[in-house]
Amino acid sequence: MIAVLDYGMGNIHSLLKAISLFTDHFVFTKDPDVIRKADKMILPGDGHFHKAMDNLNELGFTQLIPEFIQAGKSVLGICIGYQVLFEDSDETSRPNTLIPGLGLVKGKIRKFEGASQAKVPHMGWNKLFGIKRKKSILLRGVPDECFMYFIHSYRPVAFNPEQITAECHYFSESFPAVVESQNIFGTQFHPEKSEKLGLQILKNFIESSG
Repeated sequence: MIAVLDYGMGNIHSLLKAISLFTDHFVFTKDPDVIRKADKMILPGDGHFHKAMDNLNELGFTQLIPEFIQAGKSVLGICIGYQVLFEDSDETSRPNTLIPGLGLVKGKIRKFEGASQAKVPHMGWNKLFGIKRKKSILLRGVPDECFMYFIHSYRPVAFNPEQITAECHYFSESFPAVVESQNIFGTQFHPEKSEKLGLQILKNFIESSG
């Protein structure tokens, strides 16, 4: 069974519909006992990093998620669910403050620089580059330079390249678009909104072992 975490971040109806194309064995839940019994976890969401971490803390998920991973079970983070996998973010209304993330993946979440030259948020269709297909589970059957749907103003910096299996280019820079580290997976884009190839990524996660 797959547990899709309900922690109050964004509209997840399109994700649940996409998951249902490949399995009936999933539940949208905030119940820790149900989550612990699941084989896989999906951490979805749109929105603000600080709010996401506040919600995860209040629900006890900041302890539960690492325990789930330590038990050898796989987790997929999407959009803000991807960003909270990293070490910290400056996406907060508090000046000169960093909000700790889950710290499961090396890197820090920072806003795109040069906003006067590039539109922020980065929103719409953009290409994946540098797919490390031999290392990737998520990107099996997904070609280089395919389009995925993005909407975000922040991206990882100071990351570990060994944990990155695809990048995207925006405002004359490359940023990590997909992370895969043992049983930890994440996409900055929304696979459930990225048509056939995005659905392939979800299918790969759902059907993967572990």
